[in-house]
Amino acid sequence: MNRLLLLIFLFTYTGTAAQQVQLEISHTVGGQLMQLQQADYTNASGDTFNITLFKYYLSNFSLTDNNGRKVALMPGYFLVSEDSAASKRILLQQCPEGTYTALSFMIGVDSVLNFSGPQSGALDPLYGMFWTWNSGYIMAKLEGTSPSSRLPNHMLQFHIGGYRAPHVTQRLVTLTLPSPLVIGRQGQPRIELQADAMTWFNGAYPVSFRQMAGFMTPGTPADRIADNYQHMFSVKKMINQ
Repeated sequence: MNRLLLLIFLFTYTGTAAQQVQLEISHTVGGQLMQLQQADYTNASGDTFNITLFKYYLSNFSLTDNNGRKVALMPGYFLVSEDSAASKRILLQQCPEGTYTALSFMIGVDSVLNFSGPQSGALDPLYGMFWTWNSGYIMAKLEGTSPSSRLPNHMLQFHIGGYRAPHVTQRLVTLTLPSPLVIGRQGQPRIELQADAMTWFNGAYPVSFRQMAGFMTPGTPADRIADNYQHMFSVKKMINQ
């Protein structure tokens, strides 16, 4: 293959910077910047707490164009963790040119891969986000401490998972963009997302750490916390470059 044909091949099948969208994620707690181990927060039940670990999976990205058509993007599974700046920058590859009004994604790992057992890459069990072949992946994890907790050392341990009915914790998120996202042959658009961890405990199903300071198996409490954190994302800023 000569050089010209090689360049055409790469442009056609691997995309270019103009066909990429950069996502940048920041984490807050009740509107305050998340600081692991350094800051105290108070939930709606009046419990003070801090956070020592915060991570979750994102997958199944799609965009909605200005005709209302949803366009699935290149498959990818991303493990986002507060203690890793690199993990909070996600590059969506091979995005079709066009104008888009909404971004959608899943919090968690879809059932197909859960049924397939442990995987590699971001899904490697070494990251501590896989239970067993029967229980599958932990979709999201939050750990910390609270004086209200009755667990040893006042721990908080919320490991949210479950992919088999009736306890399914994958959640789909659709965010309307504040202005049209334009993907063309030049530039690399950037979307800044914000995830507020307080929604885990202050949503439709309030959580009091006096009553429940942790949950680490599939079950109704995990389902309800997933219902809460389905709403933790918002679009902070969008830049078409």
